[in-house]
Amino acid sequence: MKKLFTAFAVLAFGLILWSCQPQKKEAAVLTAPAGDRPTKIMKGGETVLPNGRLITPFGNTFTVAPHPFGLTLSHDGKVAVTANSGTSPLSISILKKITSKKPDIRQVPPGPSTDRGVLASVFMGLAISPDNQVVYVAGGQTNQIYLFDMNTGARLDSIDCNVMADGEKTPYGYIGDMVLSKDGKTLYAVDQMNFRLIIADTQTKEVLYSVPTGRYPFGVTLSPDESKAYVANVGMFEYKKIDDIESEHKIDKALKFPAFAYGSKEMKEGTVIDSMKVPGLGDPNVPESFSVWAVSLKGTPHVTAKIKTGTMVGAKVEGIPAVGGSSPNSVVATDKYVFVSNGNNDNISVIDAQKDTIVKEIYLKPADPLKHFRGVIPFGLAVSPKQKRLYVAESGINAVGVIDIPTLKVLGHIPVGWFPSKLKVTPDGKKLIVANAKGYGAGPNGGKDFKEGPEGTYIGNLMKGTVTVMNIPDDRELAALTQKVISNNFKIQTVKEAMKGRENNPIPLYGGQKEAPIKHIVFISKENRTYDEILGQLKKANGDPTLARYGSDVSFTNHEGTMKVEHATVMPNHLKLARQFGIGDNFYVDSDVSADGHRWLVNTYPNEWVETCTPASYGGNRRYNPESTAPGALAMNGAAGAIYPEDYNEAGSLWDHLERNKIDFYNFGFSVMFEPAFYDKSYKYTGIKQFANFPVPQPIFTRSSKMYPTFNMNIPDQFRISQFIKEFNQKWINSNDTMPSVMTVIIPNDHGAGERPDEGYPFRESYMADNDLAVGRIVEFLSHTPYWKNMAIVITEDDAQNGVDHVDAHRSVLMVISPYAKHHYVGHVHYSFGSIFKTFWNVLGLPYLNQYDAGATDLADMFTDKPDFTPYEAVPVDQRIFDPKKALDPLDENFDWAALNKGTKLDDPDDMVKDQKEQPEYRTEDQK
Repeated sequence: MKKLFTAFAVLAFGLILWSCQPQKKEAAVLTAPAGDRPTKIMKGGETVLPNGRLITPFGNTFTVAPHPFGLTLSHDGKVAVTANSGTSPLSISILKKITSKKPDIRQVPPGPSTDRGVLASVFMGLAISPDNQVVYVAGGQTNQIYLFDMNTGARLDSIDCNVMADGEKTPYGYIGDMVLSKDGKTLYAVDQMNFRLIIADTQTKEVLYSVPTGRYPFGVTLSPDESKAYVANVGMFEYKKIDDIESEHKIDKALKFPAFAYGSKEMKEGTVIDSMKVPGLGDPNVPESFSVWAVSLKGTPHVTAKIKTGTMVGAKVEGIPAVGGSSPNSVVATDKYVFVSNGNNDNISVIDAQKDTIVKEIYLKPADPLKHFRGVIPFGLAVSPKQKRLYVAESGINAVGVIDIPTLKVLGHIPVGWFPSKLKVTPDGKKLIVANAKGYGAGPNGGKDFKEGPEGTYIGNLMKGTVTVMNIPDDRELAALTQKVISNNFKIQTVKEAMKGRENNPIPLYGGQKEAPIKHIVFISKENRTYDEILGQLKKANGDPTLARYGSDVSFTNHEGTMKVEHATVMPNHLKLARQFGIGDNFYVDSDVSADGHRWLVNTYPNEWVETCTPASYGGNRRYNPESTAPGALAMNGAAGAIYPEDYNEAGSLWDHLERNKIDFYNFGFSVMFEPAFYDKSYKYTGIKQFANFPVPQPIFTRSSKMYPTFNMNIPDQFRISQFIKEFNQKWINSNDTMPSVMTVIIPNDHGAGERPDEGYPFRESYMADNDLAVGRIVEFLSHTPYWKNMAIVITEDDAQNGVDHVDAHRSVLMVISPYAKHHYVGHVHYSFGSIFKTFWNVLGLPYLNQYDAGATDLADMFTDKPDFTPYEAVPVDQRIFDPKKALDPLDENFDWAALNKGTKLDDPDDMVKDQKEQPEYRTEDQK
């Protein structure tokens, strides 16, 4: 008995010791909480977003105009004002009795369209006078600050920021965030383009001082005693033009490919190309980049400190060198601290207000399985009146983070609307007011149940913002709300739970049970189409055949009405591929337009810099001016097919992830199209030419085709595919080299452009037919190569902005083409861009890159372990719509590659709105 007792004692002691040791937790598997639910707006319930996440705003929510990226609150706490950055209308919303159940909401100017005679430009910055009678509004690219009457909405006056009080000219500015002194006499506003802080007298309406800041100043605040201003700078580089290429229109000297790779010696020091000096960009970690500058307001205002926040570029985070900078964007001050939100690092830098040095960084990690992945995107900040709580707009997880200031610890999270941007606490400290830039989303923009309003069908006009007003929850409520935030964004399972039903699936889970039979991934991106307009006729799928303007048995005319085609099938290869292989009818692009779409396409989630700039640009409120001499002029770009250093996520993009993990890849046309650039000639082998020193992401500098044209509607997609086949044969068929594991290809002509009957494009539909034949040809070619037996081709669009859809304006095309794809299959699982990349990483056995791929549902449902190796045979084009011979003949240097007079730029919102309005009544019938 004694021995038995001793044995039990030893065992018990061992169990106690074991329980005290850190136990290895079973790995969690994240998926999208939407499951197979389609996107749907449910105000007062669970709204399903295009990315598969849910929103359940806490408190009361009110609708305002699209994209409210600015918010201010009157001194008595009764009136809130939002700055609505577009696409349209550019406006402000004045919400009186904001804490009541039914505020009085006035939009200025009223109506669904921008009134450029009243407010031509607005960007984020707002302030209200102490007497609550006047609201000051940042005028963006007009370089003005406007004054509006809070009661009537009438425009009263303006402050011209083009001229200083002493007469010095400071043109080409871009006025953004602002703050007003307590007495209402002095206004402080950032000028993003001129890298300066403006200090203006509200009585004389004059700019008194212009204080230099870092690059692209984004946020500004005052210390409580108003002795200092703090400015947050989101920029990395000051870009420069190369020689006099642009001013003298020396197109022959323009670069066929970006001058250098990001992070290279040439990027830092400059280089020489064809005897031209290309200026370098310097070190990305200089004080001017990704920093907060302190400005003393005693005497003549002057900079007293330059504080680097967050993670430095190149510094290792969990063993991985940071690719992007911290993106400090918003700043707020207490008596003791200055808080800065680092959008790319998911943390808050805490600055000692006396010493102007960093004392702590507070990380925002809502759940343990997410701790390695960025994507919270901290943006706006607000402090409670007694300086006990800090509130953070967590744009990436549609929540507000709550931080205890005395302990500098995160207490929890509160669910709000889609992409919260700015927030304020009422003077009594009891209520929190949050501006949500994307509100509830867009919803459908076509179909029998869609009732078109005055804003039309364009996605940028439908993405209305919201304002959420809540009673600040106590600690008990906060715990439950935190769990709601987590479940709204991520479904968390064990590996065992996630494996149910997919034991033999060829798409393994990360670190899963077996090696994938797929060895070669081809990722193809197209441009701007919705699901319904191409695939709406397919049976056994959730489509609206009345919207299938590019389907079968459709009739249409040219713009002038002088030519007509009847009973045509515009995109027969898409229909055949959809029937032979697999499609998803519940797939949504995360992007609204091409500008953010080309970030998402390379697994870069847009940070607050991209998200704020994009609607402003598409609303005509942020455009490059070739005459501008401002140091930030070259970052005032609109749509582009590339990612810029300011956009880079902490862990980088698709390219960085592949290179770090030693995965071979090659690129045809992705991420090499920077703006501004030349479009007045078409270039067969490049698409566009560059005249500025933008760096290309380092991994693709030597892994991109120099013979494959990127975006340019002048160049037939047929030429692109001929170039692809030629280079593919040279590199991986007629050589000893093996096809890379990952290949990216842009086939962009379904974007559409102006009619060119003499060049084979008599209709807008001609571009769709060109694109369709190109897709058919590339799949046919690849499916006849030796690599086909281990290949998966995934085809999607960069965005869905130029079409209509009866489910949601974000619903788009997802095609999975592979021997291992389920054939004749329509998948109904809710998918997003993250689903595509998660599938890639699972196939390649790689960890996930950020919260968007980690938290998505992969495409396993669309694959089978019973392969069908039958290759694809392309369908010829209807030559009434598009004549490939006319577009391609002759294929030599004598061919007229002159650029179009219109439609050559990546996106023109006015053109797309016009195209949607001019849709005829299509007669459709499912093609058997």
